[in-house]
Amino acid sequence: MSRRCGWLSSLCRRRHAGRTAGAFPQPDPPLSQHDPESKITEEHTASDKAVMENILSNSDFSEGLHLWQQNSCHAFVAAEGSGYHHGIRPHSGSNYAVLTHRTQSWQGLEQDITKKVTPGTEYFVSAYVRVHGELHEPVGVQATLKIENDSSSTDYLSIARVLASQESWVKIEGSFDLKNPPRRLVFYLEGPPPGVDLLIDSASICYKKTERIASSLIGGTENIISNFDFSKGLHPWNPICCHAYVASEWSGFLDGIRGNSGENYAVVSKRTEFWQGLEQDITDRVSVGASYAVSAFVRVNGNVQGQVEVKGTLRLQNPDGSTHYNPVGSVLASKDKWVKLEGSFCLTNMAKHVVFYLEGPPAGVDLVIDSVTITCSGHKDSKEVKAPSVVGIVIMNPHFEDGLKNWSGRGCNICRHEFTAYGNVKPFNGSYFTSATGRVHNWNGIQQEITGRVQAKVQYEISSAVRIFGRGNDTEVRATLWVHEYGRERYVCLAKNQASDKQWTHLKGKFLLHAPFSKAVVFIEGPPAGIDILVDGLIISPARKLQAAPCPRIENVSYGANILQNSAFTPGLAGWNPMGSCRLSIQTEAPHMLSSILKDPATQQHISGRYILATNRTDVWMGPSQVITDKLRLHVTYKASAWVRAGSEGHGRYHVNVCLAVDNQWVNGGQVEADGNQWYEVKGAFKLEKQPSKVTAYVQGPPPGVDKSHGLSNISS
Repeated sequence: MSRRCGWLSSLCRRRHAGRTAGAFPQPDPPLSQHDPESKITEEHTASDKAVMENILSNSDFSEGLHLWQQNSCHAFVAAEGSGYHHGIRPHSGSNYAVLTHRTQSWQGLEQDITKKVTPGTEYFVSAYVRVHGELHEPVGVQATLKIENDSSSTDYLSIARVLASQESWVKIEGSFDLKNPPRRLVFYLEGPPPGVDLLIDSASICYKKTERIASSLIGGTENIISNFDFSKGLHPWNPICCHAYVASEWSGFLDGIRGNSGENYAVVSKRTEFWQGLEQDITDRVSVGASYAVSAFVRVNGNVQGQVEVKGTLRLQNPDGSTHYNPVGSVLASKDKWVKLEGSFCLTNMAKHVVFYLEGPPAGVDLVIDSVTITCSGHKDSKEVKAPSVVGIVIMNPHFEDGLKNWSGRGCNICRHEFTAYGNVKPFNGSYFTSATGRVHNWNGIQQEITGRVQAKVQYEISSAVRIFGRGNDTEVRATLWVHEYGRERYVCLAKNQASDKQWTHLKGKFLLHAPFSKAVVFIEGPPAGIDILVDGLIISPARKLQAAPCPRIENVSYGANILQNSAFTPGLAGWNPMGSCRLSIQTEAPHMLSSILKDPATQQHISGRYILATNRTDVWMGPSQVITDKLRLHVTYKASAWVRAGSEGHGRYHVNVCLAVDNQWVNGGQVEADGNQWYEVKGAFKLEKQPSKVTAYVQGPPPGVDKSHGLSNISS
């Protein structure tokens, strides 16, 4: 969440100093004739248009670390030519920055933006980050502004924070708006613990800029694709996990291939997956209910024979975090000539992000693109694009009534059987079943691609009747889902059971995909090589929703009242006990702070400034505690708050939690990163659904050996 600089005098923390700031290929001869349909009439009309201007220089690290500075650590740019850091591919483009040999959490990468920022303008910050090192859980990465004032004081403004992991790139987003011009302004990324590498890709600080530009018109209709003919290089196009460049007469055409129209075209190379291509975000240029026509001239290049499919696709990222992929057109392309890809779409509901991209050829084959257009035709006669309905059909031809349509063998042969086969084997339901034969691996079986018919964050049920043939002993049969997500493969076991050659066995299970994916295939596998798998139907459907339980009856609850005894520590440690072997003492140096969750602070008791100091801590969970079993009510949401500070023995910031020990189970009631420089408020909430025998509230963290200060506490309904 962004914080405004108008708050800086009262909220921003101070930190102590401790960081430093050949010959070109011959082109084809000119063509004497062109296909009339391939001609594009371009008109230019003056119009005002709001664009996002990025004030960060060298934001994609294509110029190495030029204009970037590392903060008291080591930094380098990982690129395909020099080798990626531990094999990690960029989020986009072909470069990213790596910060290593970090000994403090604040060490990262910075850029001076003093002369690029105007007070009163809102700036939007984003970057893709991930981490690498000895980690067992995600860690915080944050974007920060270092503000040096005319008074020689320095403030630090946290713009945004995100939990980053080693598994995938995550996007950090935030904004800021300066009220007064600083003497010096530095933007930087920081946060992971010492010893953990910080990886950064595609950083940007943008503001809305209105400029008078010439808008491209195609046949009198505006083309919503920016830089459709690549006359401005690749801006604002992005390669998807591969390499891309613009070929022109000036820089040299690819193998002498001339553009279909104009003097430039894009080449997408070093592709290792079929879905890798070129994309452009069109979120701000499309509207719900409008019909759009899509076209592009494409061809392929490389070690390819005959024709291969090239597709136009929309990637829709929904507000709930799910992602859907919708085809809008395709064409068979070759390396001999340009062909026109055409399609259309109509958005029936607006997504958070709408991205158009071109994909499709096999890995290793270059995709060549020219003259991309998306124009609004204004009426709804095109293909509607929306999130697939959760009540739609997932498995096509589930009982094999249409033969083997939609089904295929996964490394083996499949065959449909009617009535009786394999001796006395009869179908379990209906009239057909299918066998997978000629199996030489345990993963061989029958499969169906279900891409586009399942979606993330929806729970599904799977059921199938299976048996085996060719072995007397029982063996395991599994239903497995293969998904391609974040550029890698993953296998999910959906259901498994012991099957025999004497009777049909049911496979039943449930699954839920959390991450967006580009491809999904379900298949039946498991038995050793040489064993046939028999399948009588496979059904996948959205899981049935359980009937909601009746609302619980809640009585005798004093809403807003603090259930903690002696929360201000006025009569010393009364009501409080040490958790573990640590020592507790009362100190009197805390500022007079109220919990922000109190609805009417004026009615609360006088704040004394006392706090508990926990010392001699030998474990992370040691600190002040209080038993609150009899004060809690079931099904009531309680809000928890506490002011905390780490001791001066520590270095950096540490996780501090408000916790509850509920019958020896740990429940998190809120978390914050705290250091010894100031007080931090921990806020959270919890609710009990079952009657516990004992509930103890306590404060957990920082690490052993670091003292902990605990100020005013509050737990209220």
